[in-house]
Amino acid sequence: MIPKFRAWDKVFKEMVQVNALVLDEQVVKVTYKNGNVAKEDMKEYELMQSTGLKDKNGKEIFEGDVLAIETDEGVTNLKVFWDEKHALFMFESKKYNEKDLLAELVEDNTYPFEIIGNIYENKELLDA
Repeated sequence: MIPKFRAWDKVFKEMVQVNALVLDEQVVKVTYKNGNVAKEDMKEYELMQSTGLKDKNGKEIFEGDVLAIETDEGVTNLKVFWDEKHALFMFESKKYNEKDLLAELVEDNTYPFEIIGNIYENKELLDA
């Protein structure tokens, strides 16, 4: 699998598509929603890697996404993040104060879930 990224532009407060990373120069090439392409210092962006997984609608899940999961107890929002200590993607539920492997959520497949936003554009979703 080829790693896929998106990025949050810290200056313009916009999610952008990452076209290329030039690591030795610490530069990222991005495309904005309006079609503009930029090559900027990596420090201007918060990079987020794709998990390689998709939600119930077939939308690709990235770290930083907020998922809504329907359970018997109602809808719960989960934050997707990268756990450096264990080198894997996890999800966090503020409602239940727990963290678990993202793979378990997908593998279990008992409850459908979908992307409803991300931690940069929809911070209020983390409270649910």
